[in-house]
Amino acid sequence: MSEQIRLTGAQRTLLGPLYARALDNRRPDPVLGDEAADRLLDRIDFDFSSLKLGSGNQMAIILRAKELDAWATDFLAEHPDAVVLHLACGLDSRAFRLALPDGVLWYDVDMPDVIELRNRLYPETPANYRTIASSATDPEWLDEIPTGRPTLVIAEGLTMYLTEADGVAMLRRLVERFEAGEMMFDAVLPWTVKASSASRFLQSTGAEFHWAIGDVHALELRVPGLRLRCERPVVGLSDAARMPAAERIIAKAMTAVPSLRDSMRLLRFSFEHQPREQVELTGAEATMLATVYLRALDNRSERPMLGDRWADDAVQRIDFDFSKFKMSSRNTASVAMRARIIDEWTEEALRPGTTVLHLGCGLDSRFERIAPPEDVEWYDVDQPDVIALRDRFFPASPHRRTIGSSVTSPELLDGIRGDQPVLVVAEGLVMYLTEQDGLDLLRRITRHFPSGELIFDAFSTFGVRLSNRFNPAVVHAGARLHWGIDDPRDLEASVPGLRLVNEWAFTDAPEIDRYPMPMRTAIRASGQITAVRRMGRMLRYRF
Repeated sequence: MSEQIRLTGAQRTLLGPLYARALDNRRPDPVLGDEAADRLLDRIDFDFSSLKLGSGNQMAIILRAKELDAWATDFLAEHPDAVVLHLACGLDSRAFRLALPDGVLWYDVDMPDVIELRNRLYPETPANYRTIASSATDPEWLDEIPTGRPTLVIAEGLTMYLTEADGVAMLRRLVERFEAGEMMFDAVLPWTVKASSASRFLQSTGAEFHWAIGDVHALELRVPGLRLRCERPVVGLSDAARMPAAERIIAKAMTAVPSLRDSMRLLRFSFEHQPREQVELTGAEATMLATVYLRALDNRSERPMLGDRWADDAVQRIDFDFSKFKMSSRNTASVAMRARIIDEWTEEALRPGTTVLHLGCGLDSRFERIAPPEDVEWYDVDQPDVIALRDRFFPASPHRRTIGSSVTSPELLDGIRGDQPVLVVAEGLVMYLTEQDGLDLLRRITRHFPSGELIFDAFSTFGVRLSNRFNPAVVHAGARLHWGIDDPRDLEASVPGLRLVNEWAFTDAPEIDRYPMPMRTAIRASGQITAVRRMGRMLRYRF
């Protein structure tokens, strides 16, 4: 008896993978070998040619299914007592293709009408197999699944049909409920979502793409506990060599162009739930969350500039929507380079018996990164609510103290001995002060201590105006910059005893050499223009 299909939209797209897997099985040397799909094709009353499924789509479907099968097999071999959640399962026979250990509990999850059809087409199933009729993004169905076991989440052909908000919320719920396991799913790039409107297959089903995952490390940080294990372009998988000649040619051509090669990738994550602290900061205080987020992204990149693992740990423990800053790994370079040069200058300036004032410290791990000598007295200074958060995230040390205070408070230095040299480090701070508050702070420091150094970053007046309009961390945090320093020698006249010893611009950074030649040349050339060079740079003074 034939089953008539009345599915529409995203649900209708399940027919494409079924059709591709059946056609693959009918070849003399199938790649996937899905006999169940072949049998189902004869039982469904539907004109599959109307799907307009091109050979490139068919190839991608077969290759991703084959690789996901292999990954799932590996996981189940290590965890024969696992729970498997197969999200948006459609009519996929994965639960029957794989040799499931007896201790595995497998759940196929899809919309009610899909599950109703599936249950009619697969009437005989193993005892350790269940179906759940629900949207994968509905949190209520999770109550039916046992916890306390290693959990494998498979989502093939799902993420791109979700909104970003629904997708991230779903992944976070899964990590929080099941605590440990792996997730495996395919994802597309942003340009793929835009180009998908021209897909004949999507047009034939009435479905649309919504969510692109371009920056995998940003997704990791938005879903605390998620950790990338493997990222593979579908067309670059080894089984592409077994596809028919036309598909092999397509795969080879796509592999040669990075944007085409990565248009659909398979992502494999491990996950482990960690308790998180809800954080609600606004204005200038919130920008320190943007900084720690970008440092965490840098730490997860292939070639970190700073390598701040403490920032990574902090972001994992913070319950905060970092996506509000509208930033990605493209924004990490300036933050990482700024921290690196300040670290280097700090290490150069440290002397035995030095007092260090780390002003506007936020969640910066500079003390941990530098590991100063034991005879150094280190003070991390920031607003009381920031310090309270910081004290929970960083282990106590007898050589470091924290001070919960505004840096502009006249009482800031009370209780700090003033008979030894001082090193003042202020990263991402002075531009948030008014000029008067900033000068008063510098004067108090130079009067309180006999000698010392000051290391901080500064924007020009034009840089301040530009950041207030276009810097995503500033704009989306609701903060505002105030003090622009155009000529750093002006401070020498305003603060008695102060002497400029170094001025370093981002265009001087050796990391610029990582960029492609045209960009590298343009950045180096712009550094020869004083107005551009002084938009953002590091300053080092002695007194």
